[in-house]
Amino acid sequence: MAQQDFPYRSAHARNAAFAARALGYAFRSLDGEDGFLFEVRDGARRAAFAGGHATPYALNSARAYGIARDKAFANRVWAEAALPTIPSRLFFTNPRRADLRAPGREAEDALLYARTAQWPCFVKPNDASRGMFAEIVTSEAAFADYLARVRDAHDAILVQPVIAGSEHRVFVLEGRALFSYRKVAAGPAANRSQGGAAADFRDGAPAALEAVALKAAAALGLKLAGVDVFDVSPARDHSALLLIEANANPGIETLYDVGREDLVIAIWAANFAAALQ
Repeated sequence: MAQQDFPYRSAHARNAAFAARALGYAFRSLDGEDGFLFEVRDGARRAAFAGGHATPYALNSARAYGIARDKAFANRVWAEAALPTIPSRLFFTNPRRADLRAPGREAEDALLYARTAQWPCFVKPNDASRGMFAEIVTSEAAFADYLARVRDAHDAILVQPVIAGSEHRVFVLEGRALFSYRKVAAGPAANRSQGGAAADFRDGAPAALEAVALKAAAALGLKLAGVDVFDVSPARDHSALLLIEANANPGIETLYDVGREDLVIAIWAANFAAALQ
C-alpha cells in the first residue's frame, strides 16, 4: 500500500498511516478525513499526534521546537555556538505586543532601514514554513509593499542579503545524517511546496555538510530536523557553508519522489518509539 492510498489532507497523517501499516501499528484518525489529529497504538500502548500548527515529531522537545521555529532565535543560538550563519535583521511588522520588546525594530524602523539598504535583499517571515512569503525584494518601494502584504499573517520578518550558492537539505535523525540532497529552486524559495525539486539525493551526507548539520541540530537540541545549508564556495566543494534554517517539523514527501519509502518508515519507526515509550 502506497502513501497516496491514505486519503487524509494532512501529509503527516498519510506518512504515519503508511509507516504504521508497514510496522504493524494500528493507526486511527481522530480528525476524520483531515487527519490533523491521529492516534497510533501498539497493543495497550497508544500515542496521539497532531499536525497543522503543532508538530507530530515526538523526538523533539517543545523547548527545541520552539527555538527552531523562531528563525532569529535559531540564528542567535548558532552564532553563540560559533556556527556559520547568514547576516540578518529582524523587524516586527505590526504593533501587536510591542510593549514586550525594546524599541528599534518596529515597522517604521524597517522602513527607515529600507532607505539605505543594499538592494536586492531576501526577506522572509521569522516563523513561516514551506517557503511562504520568502521573496527577493528589489527596492525600497517593493519592501514597503512586502510589509503591507505580510503584516496580517506574520508578526516579524528577517531581512538578509541575497546569497549566491547551492542549497542543500540534510535530514538529521538521532545524531546522524539520514539522507541529503541539493535543492533545485523554481523561484526565490527552493521548497518542494513552492515547486522546488531534489537533485543528487543520497544516503547520509557529504562530510562537511553532515558535520555542520549535526552541530546545528545539536545546538538547538533537535533529534529530528531538516537542516538547510548554503554552499557558497566558488567550486561548490562544501568548503564554505552557511546555515539557512533548521526545520523541526519537516515534510518528507521528497522521499516518495525519489522512491525511498523505506526512509519514511525509518523516520516514523523512530518517532513511534519515542512517543510510545
